[in-house]
Amino acid sequence: MSTWIKLIFSALFFLTAGCTSDYGMTKKRIEAEPGITAPEIEVDPTYHSYGALSAGSETHEVTINIENIGNGDLNIADIYLHNSNSNFSIVSSPSGVVEPLGFVELIISYSPGTYETNYEIVSIVSNDEDEPIVNVNLDGSGDAPVITVTPDYHDFGGVYLGCDDTIPIEVGNVGNSNLIISDIEFFASVPVDFSMHDYEIPWGSLPITIAPGDTIDLNIDYIPLDDLDDSAYIEIASNDPATPIAYADQDGLGDYERWVNDSFTQDGTVDVDILFVIDNSGSMGANQTNIQNNFDTFMGTFVAAGVSYQIALITTDDASFVGDIITNSTPDPVTEFNDQIDSIGTRGSAYEKGLWYAYESTTSGDASPSSSTGFFRSSARLVIVYVSDEGDYSHQTYGSGGSTTMMPSDYVASLRSLKSSTDLVVAHAIAGDYPSGCTTNGGAQFGDGYYDVVNDLGGTFMSICASDWSTTMDTLARESIALSAFPLSEKAIEETIEVLVNGVLSTDWTYNDSENSVSFNTAPTDGSSISITYAVWSCTESD
Repeated sequence: MSTWIKLIFSALFFLTAGCTSDYGMTKKRIEAEPGITAPEIEVDPTYHSYGALSAGSETHEVTINIENIGNGDLNIADIYLHNSNSNFSIVSSPSGVVEPLGFVELIISYSPGTYETNYEIVSIVSNDEDEPIVNVNLDGSGDAPVITVTPDYHDFGGVYLGCDDTIPIEVGNVGNSNLIISDIEFFASVPVDFSMHDYEIPWGSLPITIAPGDTIDLNIDYIPLDDLDDSAYIEIASNDPATPIAYADQDGLGDYERWVNDSFTQDGTVDVDILFVIDNSGSMGANQTNIQNNFDTFMGTFVAAGVSYQIALITTDDASFVGDIITNSTPDPVTEFNDQIDSIGTRGSAYEKGLWYAYESTTSGDASPSSSTGFFRSSARLVIVYVSDEGDYSHQTYGSGGSTTMMPSDYVASLRSLKSSTDLVVAHAIAGDYPSGCTTNGGAQFGDGYYDVVNDLGGTFMSICASDWSTTMDTLARESIALSAFPLSEKAIEETIEVLVNGVLSTDWTYNDSENSVSFNTAPTDGSSISITYAVWSCTESD
C-alpha cells in the first residue's frame, strides 16, 4: 500500500514541476493556487540612449511602456527622476490603476544645455510585490560650443601715470562645435584710462569663428590719467547656449611715481620792445595829455630796473612809426615820447583800427622782423599797448584798412607766431571798462576787441577813466618787464601743479605744456618767493 502512495506522489511532483517551468518561459502568470490574484509589472525599455543632440536647440523624447501582465490590478504609486537632472523631464506621467493585460505610456524628454553627457534614472513605484521599484536608465549628450574667457577678472594694481600695462584676454572654445562670436563690446569708466586693441587686425571682422580647441586674444591696455580707481569690462556675445554673454572685468589704480618742487625768487627782468598804439581821434585830447603827464613814472620804473628797452609809437589809423625809436641811448626819453604824442594829435580817423594797424606794423611794417628799423629783437619781449576811448573797428568796412574776416583770436595768433615763447609776447590796454565802458574823467566806450586780445595774451586791461594815471603807468611798466613765466625742471602733470607765492596759494597762472612752464597772469612783484610743486610723468620716451 505504501508503495503505491509513493508512486502517485512522485508522479504528481513531476507534473507540477514541469508545468511551472513552461509558465516561466511564456512570462504569463497563472494562479499558483486557486483564489490568489496579483499584479505583475513589465517595463519596456529599461534602458535608452538619446544619443548626441545639438545643445540648446534639440529635444528628443522616449516612450516607456508600463504593462500589467499579472491577474490583479497594478497600482502605479509614483514616478520620479532619481537624479533630478534638469536636462531630463517627465512629459507625460501615468498614475492610478492598470488592469490586467493593460498598459500605459510614460514619456521622458531630454534637452542638453551645453557640451556634456548626462545620466538619469526613472524610478517607477507600484504595488508589484516582487518588483516594487523598477528603474529605467537613460543617457544622452550635447553638442555645443563652450566659451571660456581667461582671465575673467584682472587687477592691474597700481600703475604710474605715464606708464601703461597690457593684459591679453584669451577667448577659447572647449566645446565640440564651432563658437561664433557675434559681438564684442568694451566699456570703461570716465575718464577712459583703458583701451582695447583692434581685434579685427589679427582675427578679422565680426562674426569671428573659433573652432573647438582654438583661442583668440583680446588685448587690453591700461594707461592711467589720474590717481583714481578705474574699471572696465568686455562683453562678448556668442552662440554658446549656456553662456550667450560672457564677461571679463578689469580694475586699475593710477599713481604718481615722484613729486618735484621748483623754487624761484622774482628778481629777474627781460629786455622789452614796446609798441604803443595811440588813438588819434578827436575825443582823445585829455587822454593823450594824461599819458604824457605820467610817462616819467613809466620811465622811472624802467631806469630803476636797468632793462634794455625800445619804445615806438603808431596810431589807430597808420602802421608807420610816428618818430624815432626811443631806447636806452635816447638823451631824454620822456621829452621824446611827449613830442611824438604831440605830433600824433587828434585829427585821425574816427574809426579806430588799433588791432589791424598793430598787425600790419608787426608783420610787414616798421615793427616787423624784416624791417630795417631794428625795432624787432627776437630775444626781447614784444609788448603791445593799446590806448583808446572806443572799441576796435578793424572788422568794419568804414574808413581805410582793417579786415572783415579777422577776429581778435587771429591777431593774437599773429603776435604769438613772432616769438619762440608765449612769455615773449604780451598785450596791455588802457581803454573803456568791461563790459559797458566808463563815464568819469571824460568817459569812454568799452574797449571791445582790445579786451579779447589782452585776455588771450595774459596782459593787463586798465581803465582809461582812472583818475590817477601814475598808478596805471607804473603797473604798465612793471608788467612789461617782469618775469612772468617760470620754466619747470621736469615735465609736469598739469593737474598736480600747485603754486605758492610768498607762501600763499595762487591760482593766477596758467601752464604752458609745449614750454613746460608756469606763466603768471600778473607777474609776481620784485623779491617774491615762488614755489611750484608737481608730480612728474613716468615711463616717458626719454626714460
